[in-house]
Amino acid sequence: MSKSAVELARAAMSAYEELDSFEVTQKINAGKISAEAHIRYKKPGKMTVEYRAYQDPLSEFEEKLAGGVEFIGNELIGMQLIYDGHGTWIYDAGNNVALYKPGKKLYPPLRGSSSLGEIGFLRGLTSDFLLRYEEAEAIAGRDAHRVGLKPKVSHRSLLLKEESFPIKRATLVLDAETSFPLKISCYPTQRSPMAYLVAPGTPVVIEYVNPQLNKVDDQRFSFTPPKGTRVFREQVIGKDKLDELLPFDLPLEALEGDEKYDLYSDRAVLTVNEEKDRGYVLLTLVPRQENEEKEHAPAVLSLCVGNYLSRNMNRRRAFLSEQGEKLMLGKVTAQFLDRGALVEDQLPTGMKRKIMELGWKKGETYWFLLAEELDKESLVKYAQGLAKTEE
Repeated sequence: MSKSAVELARAAMSAYEELDSFEVTQKINAGKISAEAHIRYKKPGKMTVEYRAYQDPLSEFEEKLAGGVEFIGNELIGMQLIYDGHGTWIYDAGNNVALYKPGKKLYPPLRGSSSLGEIGFLRGLTSDFLLRYEEAEAIAGRDAHRVGLKPKVSHRSLLLKEESFPIKRATLVLDAETSFPLKISCYPTQRSPMAYLVAPGTPVVIEYVNPQLNKVDDQRFSFTPPKGTRVFREQVIGKDKLDELLPFDLPLEALEGDEKYDLYSDRAVLTVNEEKDRGYVLLTLVPRQENEEKEHAPAVLSLCVGNYLSRNMNRRRAFLSEQGEKLMLGKVTAQFLDRGALVEDQLPTGMKRKIMELGWKKGETYWFLLAEELDKESLVKYAQGLAKTEE
């Protein structure tokens, strides 16, 4: 006698509670976005990710518009990402570099959603969803059951938290023997972060291929860089620590122009090597509150500086060299690029973005100054102040 949808859901809930770890190949397809990765997961939240394929047109567009994408798809392929529950190691064996970042940084292609190895929704199948048995089927030679899901409510408010369900409906294919999900297909709501990534009516499809349950050793989630690896660590620091921790000079007081700028939240993101003689820093600069209010949006500056070229900085340098316009900042040669103009034909009418960038090198230090809602003359003036101090 076949099981009902509720019985299948309860079996999946029980199996999830008993599950300690799993190893699987995960495939994600959502319109033009796609990825394939080898995933290891261990409760309560440790995970390793090794991408084998990665396609994200949105990040490609953002890379052209603002140049701020840390890793593009073809760079992620082949890297090892290891999240130990506290921070993430990113090991780039091809370039012999290891980077440690605080927090969980696994670069899921479905940004804004926990799509990598995410099966935690199983614990609330009967309480969160209306269930409907659809049919039996086979996936990769495994007998399975397909169950239809629909959130009982789109949103619920509790005393200490609020919950929203990002899907209109979904189908869940459960392994007949293990109750592990083999395939998940869902349709995002208009308010879901996924709705901005896929066309209306396009399903997000996640497949788990050849899952191995409760066989992952805890040592998989610790990482020791191989001998000879260049090791970098990222940290958020206060403005008062910049001079002490930077392995190069950063004279922010030289950033002079029509408006005065301050470091946003007095915080910067610094990445340095273990020897503390190479690194780079990313700063967001905003107009001081004392500046007079203007009708237009305030110009925001992003400054990336370092005596070591990260993947992102290396791409920016090459792109500015290929697409940019040469100009002089005193005695320093720079490259100017109107990034907004590059993507003007890709944006809807009335949504033109005014984004410009200047890049230059002096000595061993690379500078990238990006401005939003600022004119070229003002951007050059700010850059001249920074470049002048190095002469």
